[in-house]
Amino acid sequence: MAAKHGMYMVTGGTFQHVEGGDLARFIGYPSADFGVLDYLVLNHLAIIVRGDAVGFDISLNAQDFDTRNLAAVIDHLAHSPGLIQVRIRMFLGGWLTEAFLDVEDAIARLRLVAEGGLRAPAARLRLVARDLDEPCAGTDGLRALWAAHRGRFSSDFMDDALGQGILDRTFVLEPGPRQGWLVRYMGAGIGTFDNWQQIGRPLATEQTDRGYTEWVASHYESVLASSGGRYDHVDAIISTNSRQPTRVRYRRRLLPFASLKGKPLVVGYSALSSDLALPL
Repeated sequence: MAAKHGMYMVTGGTFQHVEGGDLARFIGYPSADFGVLDYLVLNHLAIIVRGDAVGFDISLNAQDFDTRNLAAVIDHLAHSPGLIQVRIRMFLGGWLTEAFLDVEDAIARLRLVAEGGLRAPAARLRLVARDLDEPCAGTDGLRALWAAHRGRFSSDFMDDALGQGILDRTFVLEPGPRQGWLVRYMGAGIGTFDNWQQIGRPLATEQTDRGYTEWVASHYESVLASSGGRYDHVDAIISTNSRQPTRVRYRRRLLPFASLKGKPLVVGYSALSSDLALPL
C-alpha cells in the first residue's frame, strides 16, 4: 500500500487527498481554519489524517463514527510498518490526544473505538488520590527539590528546578485574602488558559473555566493543611477559547512551601499523560 503523505479526508471508507481550502469549500466555509477540520470530524463523521515519511496524525470522533472510515485507517496503518509515531486526536467528552511509538498500539486503540469500547466520562472533573510514596517519574523531581530545600521557595529553588528540567510544568500559587489564589509562577509548558502566564493575576478570572479553577483551588487548600502534600491522577474536561472543550489527563503533585518571608505557597508539577491507560 502506498504511503500517504499530506492531508486526507476519509469518508465512506475511502481516502480523499485534500488541502485546507478543499475542506473549507466542501462545507461552504469561506476559508480554511482548524474549525473546519473539527466540523467535518464532529458533524460529517469524517476522519482527517495527515502523514509524512515517519509519522501519521489522525483526528476522529470517538463518540459517533462511521465504522468504514475506521476500518480504512486501521488497514492503512497495518500496511505502514515504517512509521515512527502515530498521534490520535479524538473527541471523547473533549479533545484528547494520544501519541503512540508502536503502530500496533495505535491500531489497538482504533479497534477499541470501533468496538464501542470507549465512553465519555460521566463527570467532567475526576481525580483519584494516589499514595504520596508512589513512584512517579514525572513528578518525583519536584518532591526531591522540596525535601532538599526544606519546603522553602527561593530563587535557588527555581534555579535547581531549571537545572533538573522540571521548571516548564512547575507552578507556584499563593492564597490571597480577596481574589482567591494568585499565580506567582506558571511554567511555559502549562497553556490551559492564556492569562495563567500573567504573574500576579488571580487563578480564576472571567477568561477561565470557573468550575475547573474552583475545583483545583479546593485541592490547593487541602495542601496548606497538610504536611506532605498530595499526589493525584486527574481527568478533566475544560472549557477554553476553543469551540469544543479540551480534555486533559495528568499526574499532579502538590506540595506546601513557604516564601523566605514565611508566606504560605503551594508548588505543583503536572505531568501530562493523555493516554487512556492512565489509572483513574
